[in-house]
Amino acid sequence: MTDGTYLGPTTPAAIPDDYVPTLREGLSLWDGIAAWVRDIPDLRHIYLVGAGGSFAGLTAMKYVLDSRAVTASDHVNPAEFVSRAPRGVDGTSLVLVFSGKGETPETVRAAQWAVARGANVAAVTMGGDSPLADAVPTAFVGTSGWANQLLLQLVALAVLQREGVDVAGELAALEALPEALEAAVHAFEPRAARIAADMKDVPVTYLVASGPLVGPGETFTSCFLQEMQWMHAATINANTFFQGPFEVFDSETRSFLFLGEDATRPMGERALDFLSRYSGETVVLDSRDLDLPGIDGDQRGFVAPLVFYALMFRLAAHYAAVRGYALEGRRYMWQFAY
Repeated sequence: MTDGTYLGPTTPAAIPDDYVPTLREGLSLWDGIAAWVRDIPDLRHIYLVGAGGSFAGLTAMKYVLDSRAVTASDHVNPAEFVSRAPRGVDGTSLVLVFSGKGETPETVRAAQWAVARGANVAAVTMGGDSPLADAVPTAFVGTSGWANQLLLQLVALAVLQREGVDVAGELAALEALPEALEAAVHAFEPRAARIAADMKDVPVTYLVASGPLVGPGETFTSCFLQEMQWMHAATINANTFFQGPFEVFDSETRSFLFLGEDATRPMGERALDFLSRYSGETVVLDSRDLDLPGIDGDQRGFVAPLVFYALMFRLAAHYAAVRGYALEGRRYMWQFAY
């Protein structure tokens, strides 16, 4: 154990009851998002800017843009964004800044810098009256973390639509997502409890994922385990697993592996084959095992990271319950200037 906010083992926080209403609220912003992207007169480059969990939260959006958009995009930390000062940030660029509460100072500064450069800047945040929202001309406000994930994908779809791509299938999948996500979370709850009880004291928790599921993986290991539970943990991209990381795995190693239904799935399956032979227990979360009513088969890979994002919040709630550390506790963050 460690210092911090130790309350002792308890029951997990209740499953949120806002999945459907907040996702529906997010969907209602589609027309405004599509119009904003469409009205950019000359779009040549996209910058996705976020720090920490927000950086990880942009991963699924970046995957959509990389795999389907003609317009090139970069995914960058806000402090590095301002330090690099990309010359392409001007009236031909879209800068999307993402921050959950809209209070991250580096992200606010990045937004202000991009606005001063004349870029087309918009924020996605839960903080409608936050410093970030105040720093940009346009803010798309979600009222939950899962709604923000949806808004990011809507911006990506708006870019595709601007380029002439038919996004009707993706929009239909997102329309079905609120109820499907809620059902998946409730179905996952018993397994989340078992996983947390079994993995709560693992010395180092590695998580292997590929493509858009790297984002939910990093949210879990970096935000929930490292930041909130003071556990040694790291997410490894399955694309780089065999370029060094696999050497630290042995029969004592216990880890996670995420499998999606997108084009990067074979990378995860290759890692799973190795782990099955040479590693200790591997907790496999496979999106193919999720019952997602209303989601067409060819769209399951698209919505999987949004569902996994919500599942990670539930897994974190169960870790907090069995380990006894409140998710709100911090040793350093927000405690003093650093």
